Amino acid sequence: MSNPRLVTSPQNLGLCVRAVRVASGLPQQDAADLCGVSVPFLNRLELGKATARLDGVLKVCRGLGIAIHLVPPEPLPENAPMSLKRGRRSATRR
Repeated sequence: MSNPRLVTSPQNLGLCVRAVRVASGLPQQDAADLCGVSVPFLNRLELGKATARLDGVLKVCRGLGIAIHLVPPEPLPENAPMSLKRGRRSATRR
């Protein structure tokens, strides 16, 4: 397995996708065809546009052989309500 990278922004993801594509020797047109996406979509993804659709991102990653691993947070105790969106404890609903 190659060196894993932590993706923290759309720009960071785009740089990774572009680096893999270039290292594979693929022009954008060939990579887009291989991945089943349009050249404009691939271009926007590589530029780090935040509006890229998840299904398209997954197609590109799969097509270029980029593995995506999700690491969930540590399990929370049953009695500790948590808002995952904000990462803060929320009030118990009555």
